[in-house]
Amino acid sequence: MWQITWMAVLALSAMQAPAPKEPAAKPALEISLEKKGADGKIELMASDHVFEPGDTIRFRVKSDFDGYLYVMDQGSSGRFATVFPSSDAGADNSVKRGQSYLIPATEDGWFEVSGPAGFDVLYFLLSPTTIAPPSAASFAAPGPVSSLKPRCNDAIFRARGECTDVTAGPAALPRSAPLPAPLVPLAGSASRDITVVKKKDGVTVGGGGDRTAPVIYTFRLAHH
Repeated sequence: MWQITWMAVLALSAMQAPAPKEPAAKPALEISLEKKGADGKIELMASDHVFEPGDTIRFRVKSDFDGYLYVMDQGSSGRFATVFPSSDAGADNSVKRGQSYLIPATEDGWFEVSGPAGFDVLYFLLSPTTIAPPSAASFAAPGPVSSLKPRCNDAIFRARGECTDVTAGPAALPRSAPLPAPLVPLAGSASRDITVVKKKDGVTVGGGGDRTAPVIYTFRLAHH
C-alpha cells in the first residue's frame, strides 16, 4: 500500500551515516462485501450498496499486520450485539498479515439482512493484542436510533441499475461521537483517525500511527 524506494548515494559521508529508518506502516484492513444469490452464486458488492430484506451477505477481510478483529453492530432497530467473535460467527478472531478471512468465520456462514429500513452501524475494532469482549451479548445502545433511510444514487442507478447510497460503507468515528456502552472498555482510547480508499474489489481502511494501539471505525450497512 505504501511503498518507499531508497536511492543509494555513493558518497563516503553517506556510507558512514546510519541508515534511515522506514516509517511504521499504519494498520490497515481490506474489506469487501459478498452476497449469495438465490442460485448460490457469490457476487462481490459495492461497499455502499443498498441491500434488500432477506439478502444474505458476508464480509471478506485482510489485514496488513497480525492482530485481533472485533466487530459489533447497532442494528437499525437500535439493538446492539457482538457480531464477531461469537458462537455463531466463529470464536477465533486472530488475523495474520496478508491472509484473507471471512466473517462469519464458520463454514458456509452468512448474515441475513433484516430489521427496519435504515442503516446498521458496524464497529470494526482492530487491535494488535487480544482484549476482553463485552460481557453482554446484546442490549439496547444509548441514544435515539437514526430515522434516516437509504436513498439510491440516481446517476449510478440510471447507469448500471444498482442502488447505492453515498453515506453507506466505512467511515471515521467522530471524536465527539459517544461509543455504545459495551464498546467503552474495549475502545475508549482507540485511534479514530482513519483513511478510506475505495477500490474495484472493495475498500481499504487505514488508521492509527503505529501498530501498538487499537484503531476503530464504523461500517454503515444500508438496507431497505
